[in-house]
Amino acid sequence: MFKIIYPSADATLYESLPTYNTGIDEILEVGKRLSTTGSIYQKSRALIKFDMDDITNALTKYSVDLNNCKFMLQLYTTHAKNLPASYTIDANLVGDDWDNGTGFQNLDTAVIDGCSWNNPKSGSFFWTSGSQLQDVNGTSLYITGSGKGGSWLYQSGSGEYSASFYSQSFFHQPGLDVSESFSTRPTDINMDVTGAVITWISGSDNKTVPNYGFLLKFSESDEYSDNKTGFIRFFSRETHTIYVPRITMYFDKSAFNTGSLSEFDIDSYKIYTNLRKEYKDTSVNKIRIFVRDKYPQKSPTNLFPQQTVKFLPSTTLYSVIDAATEEIVVPYDSQYTKISCDSTSNFINVDMTGLMPERYYRLAFKVVSGFYEEFIEDDLFFKVVR
Repeated sequence: MFKIIYPSADATLYESLPTYNTGIDEILEVGKRLSTTGSIYQKSRALIKFDMDDITNALTKYSVDLNNCKFMLQLYTTHAKNLPASYTIDANLVGDDWDNGTGFQNLDTAVIDGCSWNNPKSGSFFWTSGSQLQDVNGTSLYITGSGKGGSWLYQSGSGEYSASFYSQSFFHQPGLDVSESFSTRPTDINMDVTGAVITWISGSDNKTVPNYGFLLKFSESDEYSDNKTGFIRFFSRETHTIYVPRITMYFDKSAFNTGSLSEFDIDSYKIYTNLRKEYKDTSVNKIRIFVRDKYPQKSPTNLFPQQTVKFLPSTTLYSVIDAATEEIVVPYDSQYTKISCDSTSNFINVDMTGLMPERYYRLAFKVVSGFYEEFIEDDLFFKVVR
């Protein structure tokens, strides 16, 4: 299954506009460019935060173990310029609390009621300068920064927050960060942040790290390399498009019990569903998949073969696609988008709460049986409504 979570706050920190808040800008920017004088490089970094209550509520609702989930951070590019052939974007855990604010990057006069390059909040609040050892809910962690442009967490040496504790090897020098490397490929971010979410929700021995979100920036080596410049602009949570940043939560709730159903005929089958035309954006729905022979044959023991339901194999996967743009909202995943089965038919459960309302979507299936693969992309359309 999947659940989509949208950010609760985001903003860009511009070194070139050190006092400007950009909390309700429609873009987020990561990169660096020459100053107006052409003498120095000026960096831009993005802050983005998600409410962990959305995730813990889903864990409770679906009775899912946090450690059996995958969390993918996704941001969509609106514009990119002068990027090198290869670069890396880091997602550090922010070390200081910050306010979103209500400013725009293109205002003539700076709005200073929230975070900026110089300050995490308006008033006498400052980004951490240097490397400061702090007790974070009973755990010794370092907060580092230059006093401007954000701050982030890291750990020195061994301790409770060590790489061995997390299967993702999340904690390492120089920061508590995850990253994604790009080389002549699309610039959209699709980053596995499972370790970060685990850190914020459970931590080690229940000593959680405060959730101040991610600081997105070029890697340290890229930021300070004279050979690597350019910038990427991503849609922010204020965008009036479908490309809102998100964390997609994946977890396996599939169950397979075929009862008295027979397996499908790989050479001749047809799929039907109980898919409705519309679903409320607050609903979770069981969508049934009925499999029948394509050319049913009557027999003395089966006078109505067209009514005989069979089942697809447990290795069958599903995907959700935006019908207008053909953007893949939920990709095929051999662990997290498997179909289920009971004594009635195959089925999937779809959480509509994260899908954009007033849009059409399409279901697709990938049937896998041994070396056999077939993609079923019939007209399985549905609309999510408010």
